[in-house]
Amino acid sequence: MTNREIIARALKKLGVLRAGGTPQADEMDGALISLQSMFHEWITNGAFGRVYNMGRTTSGDFTPYPNQHVNVLTDEATNIILPNVLPWDWWGCCWRPCRDYGWGLPWPDTGEVMPRDKSVIEITYQQSNADAEERRTYIYDGTIQRWVRVDALALDEEAPLSQRNPDGLSSVLATRLAEFYGETPQPGTISSASRYRTALVTNFGNADNSCGDYYYGCA
Repeated sequence: MTNREIIARALKKLGVLRAGGTPQADEMDGALISLQSMFHEWITNGAFGRVYNMGRTTSGDFTPYPNQHVNVLTDEATNIILPNVLPWDWWGCCWRPCRDYGWGLPWPDTGEVMPRDKSVIEITYQQSNADAEERRTYIYDGTIQRWVRVDALALDEEAPLSQRNPDGLSSVLATRLAEFYGETPQPGTISSASRYRTALVTNFGNADNSCGDYYYGCA
């Protein structure tokens, strides 16, 4: 679903928008800001794991690992490439708490894996670089197997993390918008929002290849 559709559905859940109605432009703009802020809040609060800072002082192509915040500290042309696949043992050890049940036995894994669902990559250009925007934030959506940008949302683009449960995402947005309209979300909306947030954090429905149930504790 697009951001426009998610917003319209959220407003309908609040009773602000009737079936078949269309939100006003200022309502759309305000809700889009709230939706974008929500993704940043989840990242900042650690819902998708810790994000580690690293500096980049040389020019050229560079591919960061998931959950890294790349600070570009050079004025020279720097091309940050988002990773689509990773070495299976990209964190540099063969021990898996989820594989050997805590005994610490070596597990010789080889090959490649996809980035972890809901991994985060942030890019900040500290110096003036005419070919780059100052800040970019991406989340890897394992449901659609690609990185999605969350800091420059547009109404008619696909809403980040919507394919896994569009109704749940709309419910979360509805609970955030309720205070702006002086409305109280219905119990079903509150329950749907709670289930969506819980699923994002626990990730019980996705046994990640690289770390299984242990998930964000690896790094």
